Amino acid sequence: MRIIAVANQKGGVAKTTTCINLGASLAYHARRVLIIDMDPQAHSTLGLGFEPNELDRTVLNVLEPPRSPYHLELKEVIIPTRTPNLYLAPANIDLAGAEYRLIDKLGREDFLNSSIQRSNISFDYILIDCPPSLGILTVNALKACREVIVTIQPHYFAMKGIEEFMETMDLMRENLRHDPEIYVLITIADVRTNLYREVVEEVKKYFGDHLFETVIHRNIALAEATSHGVPVIEYEPSSSGAQSYLNLAKEVIKLEEKKSGERLLRRN
Repeated sequence: MRIIAVANQKGGVAKTTTCINLGASLAYHARRVLIIDMDPQAHSTLGLGFEPNELDRTVLNVLEPPRSPYHLELKEVIIPTRTPNLYLAPANIDLAGAEYRLIDKLGREDFLNSSIQRSNISFDYILIDCPPSLGILTVNALKACREVIVTIQPHYFAMKGIEEFMETMDLMRENLRHDPEIYVLITIADVRTNLYREVVEEVKKYFGDHLFETVIHRNIALAEATSHGVPVIEYEPSSSGAQSYLNLAKEVIKLEEKKSGERLLRRN
């Protein structure tokens, strides 16, 4: 089971769009996928057609201490979406209170990871949609994952944001002894500009082959699909947005195959 957080402390860089559409594209490729919505704005929940305020079981219950009367295991909050093979652990605005409720709890960085490990759930992929901050919710997501996809928009402040994020990852390595692999996805891109080319070159220098070849271009179908509560592959499968996320899913699957091959070589 691969656990991937989609993160960036900056908002508006297509984290949620990537979670929903990468998840649906992996499901299209016959993978069983769970999206965990860790953002109090609940955009993954909304974008998959659910009304957050009507839900009485959410990720907040998972983050409650095990002895709390409000605690639920992860498998108890998971709901199926309309997309075959795609499931959701939803959120709503109540999740915003987790930052304050967990602040003095022992092991607060590990609540999500512990719940995933305890739960008897069977998925090929878990994608975690992080909030646009580096608080306790994002730290829980990063501690639970084995890989991180950092989405960036190619503009002047992109590399500054990447540097800040990498500083957070350095602290996690030092203090929590956790070191997930980091990949970068360029989103909301206008490839015609010089700025785009400059940012791509800088990211390539820093991350090498950990920069996805797939680029998510500006595409109205992506925004429209979200407003209709469905992934773009169901809303307009022939759109460039749908095709881009299908290509991204293929890249992610190839990484899985590459790692399996490396493990086999090590054993031999």
